[in-house]
Amino acid sequence: MRLSTIKLAGFKSFVEPTKIPFPDQMTCVVGPNGCGKSNVIDAVRWVLGESSAKNLRGDAMTDVIFNGSTNRKPISQASVELVFDNTSGHLPNTFADRNQVAIKRLVTRDGQSIYFLNGSKCRKRDITDIFLGTGLGPRSYAIIEQGMISRLIESKPADLRVFLEEAAGVSKYKERRRETQTRIKSTRENLERLLDVRQELQTQLDKLAVQSVDAKKYRELKATERTLKGQIAVLKWQKLHQQQIEKAEQINKLKEQIKFFKEAHSGHDDVLASLENQVQLEQQKQQDAQQAQHQTHTDLTRKEQQQISLKQQQQTLSQNLIKQQQLQLQNKELQEEQHASAAILQEQLQEAIEQSLLCAEQVAEVEEQVALQQQSTQSANEQYQSVLQKNQAHSSDITVAKSQLRHFAQTLAQLESQQAQLAAEISELEASPVAAQIAEQQQHIQTLTKELAQQQSALNKLTQNLEQADKEQQHLEQDFRRVQQHSNENRASIAALNSLLVEQTDSGSVSLLAQLKVTSGFEPLVEQALLGLEHLKVNQHKEANSVWPATDSAALPKESLANYIETGVYPDLLARFAFQPHFDEAILADPFWLAVIDEEGHIHGRNFHSNANKDADNSLLLKHAQLSDAQQLDEELNEQLETKQQLLNEHLAHKKTLIADKEQYRERIHQAAQQIASASTRRDMLLEQQTQWQNQLVKLQQRQTLLAEQKQNADEQQQTQQCLLEQLLEQQLELEIELEQAKHQQTEANNRYRQVASQLEQYKTQAHQANLAEQKARSECQLSETKLQHANAAQNAASEAVLELNEQLEELVIPLEEVAEQIMLLLEKHQQSDVELKNLQAALSQAKKELADKQTALKSSQSELVTLQEQLQALALDEQSLIVKAQAALEPLAELEQNLKTVLEELPDNANLNSMQTRLTKTTQALNELGAVNLAAIDEFEQAKQRSDYLNQQLDDLTQALNTLEGAIQKIDRETKNRFKATFEQVNTDFGELFPKVFGGGSAYLELTSDDLLESGVSIMARPPGKKNSTIHLLSGGEKALTALSLVFSIFRLNPAPFCMLDEVDAPLDDANVGRFCRLVEEMSQSVQFIYISHNKIAMEMAGRLTGVTMAEPGVSRMVAVDIEQAVQMAQA
Repeated sequence: MRLSTIKLAGFKSFVEPTKIPFPDQMTCVVGPNGCGKSNVIDAVRWVLGESSAKNLRGDAMTDVIFNGSTNRKPISQASVELVFDNTSGHLPNTFADRNQVAIKRLVTRDGQSIYFLNGSKCRKRDITDIFLGTGLGPRSYAIIEQGMISRLIESKPADLRVFLEEAAGVSKYKERRRETQTRIKSTRENLERLLDVRQELQTQLDKLAVQSVDAKKYRELKATERTLKGQIAVLKWQKLHQQQIEKAEQINKLKEQIKFFKEAHSGHDDVLASLENQVQLEQQKQQDAQQAQHQTHTDLTRKEQQQISLKQQQQTLSQNLIKQQQLQLQNKELQEEQHASAAILQEQLQEAIEQSLLCAEQVAEVEEQVALQQQSTQSANEQYQSVLQKNQAHSSDITVAKSQLRHFAQTLAQLESQQAQLAAEISELEASPVAAQIAEQQQHIQTLTKELAQQQSALNKLTQNLEQADKEQQHLEQDFRRVQQHSNENRASIAALNSLLVEQTDSGSVSLLAQLKVTSGFEPLVEQALLGLEHLKVNQHKEANSVWPATDSAALPKESLANYIETGVYPDLLARFAFQPHFDEAILADPFWLAVIDEEGHIHGRNFHSNANKDADNSLLLKHAQLSDAQQLDEELNEQLETKQQLLNEHLAHKKTLIADKEQYRERIHQAAQQIASASTRRDMLLEQQTQWQNQLVKLQQRQTLLAEQKQNADEQQQTQQCLLEQLLEQQLELEIELEQAKHQQTEANNRYRQVASQLEQYKTQAHQANLAEQKARSECQLSETKLQHANAAQNAASEAVLELNEQLEELVIPLEEVAEQIMLLLEKHQQSDVELKNLQAALSQAKKELADKQTALKSSQSELVTLQEQLQALALDEQSLIVKAQAALEPLAELEQNLKTVLEELPDNANLNSMQTRLTKTTQALNELGAVNLAAIDEFEQAKQRSDYLNQQLDDLTQALNTLEGAIQKIDRETKNRFKATFEQVNTDFGELFPKVFGGGSAYLELTSDDLLESGVSIMARPPGKKNSTIHLLSGGEKALTALSLVFSIFRLNPAPFCMLDEVDAPLDDANVGRFCRLVEEMSQSVQFIYISHNKIAMEMAGRLTGVTMAEPGVSRMVAVDIEQAVQMAQA
């Protein structure tokens, strides 16, 4: 892959669309300073993703947009596009099959950057991912700008490591590792949150489990309570409904009697109705009269209020009239005062104007005098300056002559000193012992080489021993892990057996089965025979539920099952169990035998039969036997583990010794290699020194002849310069006299000018004060006129207010008189209505009396009817009360959402209200004992359980993902270490080879700052020929530049980037070193495309194509390309 074209538009000084082709392997960009050459490098760095404006020589990212010039306006956006030729398929992934790849970046004034990949929008990360591991990037070793050489050499070890990582291609691994670490952190945080949530949820589940049981019980009791309440309500309703039917029959009988009495008294009702109508008519007349009287009283009150309001208005207007009249008098006095003050101020203004005109005439006269005197002073100053310049020029000539004379004297002294020094150097060179030192260094190198070979052979042998030790260690570790795994499995079996036996036996004392040891294979048979006795405990004394050792030891028959018990105490009845593989009933003829057990475990008695236990594998006797075997095996495995661990520790100690020996040999080899390198360097230095001294001897002899000629010429020039100095000193005396006279004339003219100027300043000050006085008088006059105008306006306003108030007072007289007349009329009307109201009250009293007499006559005849009606009302109330109580009795059914018909159908025939109320009381008491119950606990428990299951699944997924990510980190670390180590060693080797080639000798190497290959920094050590510097910072600028170039080209050898851009890196180099640099670049251009900026002619000659940058128009860069081969052909033609 190579860079074929750069397209710029609006980027820095490239305002117009510019296309820069790079068809050759070596292209040199040339042009004068400041024409925009480095902008080409900045454009490539910017489009590759540079995000720091400082690295692009700006303050903000928008600084890369053309900001205008003297003839052009600023533009709104900038873009750069790089076109790559990918015919070699160097790009990874999906771009390997594309012959051409174009990346573009565009930025606008609002600071927004847009990236394009083959014409399509993309992210910045897509661009950087393409070039990961290729050596290209905004800050990679493929782009070396001005000042970067010194920064590279003086950079921190961590910064230098970045270049090697890019060369090793591990930058993409580091990016993936960073992403993986971010994911691990996020996963761990999620895992912690899930664990907290699960713990909280488990606590909630425990609570909800208890609450759900209470809730279920509560629902059952509540359903029973609901049924009982419904049935009790129906029973109460039935009782009340029957009582209501009885009351209804009594009411019907009373209604018939009342109907009879009402028909008898119907005639009296008409008379009473007539009297009642008359009373109502009289009451209506009285109410109308009272209403009319009330209206009259209301109108009288309103008119009295209106009279009071008018009198208040009259009083307010009178007070305002008095105030306005007082204000008229005050304004009149103020007018008189302002008239007097205005006359006085007008006289003062006239005086100030006359004084100002007089001062202006005086200033004009003095200004004419000052102008004349200024011309005279300027003429004297010019005359003085002319003479002074002549004197200074003559003094300068004298100084130059003296300086040249001293220079000639110094030159003669230097020439004589150089002649003496040359003679001494020639003598020293002729007696140089360099040849003997070269032979001595060569012998020393041969001796060190033999020692190095011996140390290397010993190191190889140690390496083989160490590899063999690693294999033995792996074998020992495998044996140890195998035995350890076997031990862990056996311990797990022991724990399981102990747990099982603890569950099935009492741990208080030794059980019967626990202390028995039975012949292998007979455990299930013995346990079957002892079935029901396994709870017995073994004791030394006779106790209940125990078994103790037998007192006699009579011989047992050979068929006895007890013969298969090797150790332990057992009941005597076991001895009377016979064992037969196949049951033979004849043996039971012997009364000694209680039963026979066959090989399958079936027990056969004289009058019973018991089948074998089907779960024979869980036999306690068998488990005890297995536990004993496992414990014995555990002791053996522990001994094996201790032995294996001891062997492994001894082997590790031996391996540690081998590693220490290997490190010592490596250190010795390193020291020997350094000594050989140092001796070789010393020998090369001596050889070069010998050649240099021989050349220097010839040059010194030539220089000696030249110094003799220069000394003779210097003597002649010294004598000539001495004569010239004497002439100049005589001329200087004459000029000093003339300068003194001009100085005197200048001083007199300046004194006269200062006197006239001082007088002018006095007159100007007086004129200024007069102007100020005039302005003050004018201001005071204007202020007086303004105050007078204000007083006149206030006087006019007060007069108008007085007239208006008088008019308003006159307007109030008529309304007051009209209101007084209306009040008198209303008082008379009110008295008339009082007399009429008293007459109506007397008529009403007479009508009421007649009605009362008639009602008294009818009262006695209606008493019996009233009694009957009261009885009817009482019965009706009782009936209504029963209806309400019956309905109230049914209200619980509505609350319980039950139907009367349904409850009646389900009601038992023998239902009793008291028994049901007793059951309801007990049910209610049970509900109260439950206390507060969370009825939603059942559903909440199911939801929480589902969530708990879901969280557990998520925890498993997160744990698995975390393990996967950690495995990926370890894999990335291993790959990074291996690649970085290989790259470091290769670059260090190439650096050691290129450095002597560039410098013509010397040595250089790279060092790691620590043993951690993932984080260790990289430092540089370089020693040019003839130097033993302790640090690289002691090198000169040119030496640092060559060292940095050696390192960069060493990296290029290992992982060549598609192209390399160099920005005036040859600036600090002399012609000899530039030649070495050019030869190295030309050699590497066979595999790497070089684009470099240079002002050096030697570097320009090396290029296959020259691309010029010009700035004919200020602030605007343009390209001029020159094909070297085509130019040569044209020149030859």
